[in-house]
Amino acid sequence: MDIAQIEEIKPTDPDMHWTGWALDALRELVQSDLRTKRMIERQHDRTPAGPDTPDFGLTQSRLSRSVRLSLAMTERIRTDYLVRKTERKASGEQERRRQRREQAVEAVVQAVTRPDEADDVEHVRKLVRETLVEDEILDVQIDTLSPEAFLQAVCRKIGRPPPPIRQPHDSDDVAEAEAAEGLADREPAEDWPLAPDESAVGWPLPKPSKPDSS
Repeated sequence: MDIAQIEEIKPTDPDMHWTGWALDALRELVQSDLRTKRMIERQHDRTPAGPDTPDFGLTQSRLSRSVRLSLAMTERIRTDYLVRKTERKASGEQERRRQRREQAVEAVVQAVTRPDEADDVEHVRKLVRETLVEDEILDVQIDTLSPEAFLQAVCRKIGRPPPPIRQPHDSDDVAEAEAAEGLADREPAEDWPLAPDESAVGWPLPKPSKPDSS
């Protein structure tokens, strides 16, 4: 299988990506246990019986149990993924998340590329899609961050300078600020009144001296 075929079947869903990783890890674990079992079996055949002979039977039993548990966990992960996929599809969540990811991809492309650089546009689009699939943290942040903050997080992840977050300098914001300033000019705010026992600098006023009775 060549690289192009691998890219065509690459998961486009973070849940599928994690499920594939977990199944691959369990597969490697089972293969390692089976290799160890064969190695111990050969060692057992070459080792003469005696009081110091390792308990090969116990070791083989534990490895067999590890293999059985790994296979059971593999089936459980596959089943759980299919259940989650069915639930997401039925609730519409899967389609909503797909749309949010595509919107995020296009937002990053528009923010960090130029339309006349087609190769760079496609490179960034592909890079962002892969990043959103492989980074579980970003996949969560797409629901928790504002669009501007999420755009910056993705740009930093792919190594592109993020665009600055828009400051309130649009015409509507400026008009509101000017209106607030004009209101302040017409109606100046009064200073906080001083308490009777405080001076203008905030220190307590000295107590009046008592008359001399002598």
